[in-house]
Amino acid sequence: MTLDTRARRAAAVVALLGTGALGVGTLAAASPALAASAKPAAGAKAPKPADAVATPKASPTPKTSPTQKASPAPKASAKPGAAAPAVITVAGLSSAFGSTAGGTNVVINGKGFSRVDPANKSAVLFGKAPATTFLVLSDTQIAATVPAGSGTKVPVSVTDGTDTSPDTAGDDFTYLDPISVQVPDKTDLSAAGGTKVRLTLAGTNLSLGTSQGTFAQKKITATVDGTPGALTWVDATHVDLTAPAGTPTRTGGKVSVVVVNNGVAGPADTTHARYVAVVTKLSVATGRTTGTTGAAGKPALTITGVGLNGATGFSFGSVKGTCTAVSGKEATTWTCANVPAGTVGAVPVLPTFTDGRSAGVTAGSIFVYTDL
Repeated sequence: MTLDTRARRAAAVVALLGTGALGVGTLAAASPALAASAKPAAGAKAPKPADAVATPKASPTPKTSPTQKASPAPKASAKPGAAAPAVITVAGLSSAFGSTAGGTNVVINGKGFSRVDPANKSAVLFGKAPATTFLVLSDTQIAATVPAGSGTKVPVSVTDGTDTSPDTAGDDFTYLDPISVQVPDKTDLSAAGGTKVRLTLAGTNLSLGTSQGTFAQKKITATVDGTPGALTWVDATHVDLTAPAGTPTRTGGKVSVVVVNNGVAGPADTTHARYVAVVTKLSVATGRTTGTTGAAGKPALTITGVGLNGATGFSFGSVKGTCTAVSGKEATTWTCANVPAGTVGAVPVLPTFTDGRSAGVTAGSIFVYTDL
């Protein structure tokens, strides 16, 4: 081989080695002499190909120290943002209504009241006004006297100086204006009940509704000597009272008529009405002007009524009859051995009293004399 030829081959091998396209095996095929010169010396490690880059090993996961446990993940709150339960609460009131004049006694129900300082005059508030007086009965009850207030709804709150009861629907107290009443003068109420009387009502912000239906919703009632009587709406300032039964009053005695506004009693009328004894039924309602005499063992007339006990007898108009009380039924039943003579026309049959009681005329007490 000429020198020229060997030079060209060597140049080609160098070019190929520069590109990394040939390994030792290829070089041996191209030129055994050059391949021999390219082998590494004995004992030396063969170099790795230039493009075989070692892949780095992943760092080992550090082991947890045997004495150190991983912290548990924090637990989520059951109710994010939920407020802590109130220390003191007002759950309800024994009475949710009272007079604007104050003085209503109320029991406050709730919890946490044992924390209240009895010396703290502002521990119990009706709106912004302190209770007139209060007494802690237990951890769940306080007795309080309501202060005066305006005709509106206010919350009742209790505090121990640090914590205050939150406002709830159960702590509402409503101030109501009392309703005054006037009874017509010289009103006689039947002891048997049922007498109808028209009452005139008055009061601040008085509202009786516009019909019996709207009036009934206002829970306005009345009592006569403490006994409830029925009310019927008439107009903006009047109602009709159907009086209950009662005891006949003595001379000068009068009964108390009170109108109650949702439990709030107004001032009483104590000067215009009285209860009177009444005859409700006569066994015989007509008779001859010459009078009637009963047969043996059979009275001429039986009188039924209310409040008749203590009577000294009965009169037919202005004429006395011969009448006695039935034993054990002195308040309700009397018999007359005769009906006295009278003039043509209707007369009331009434009991007479010496203790100052009076009797009232009713449809059931009328006896009619006739010559027909």
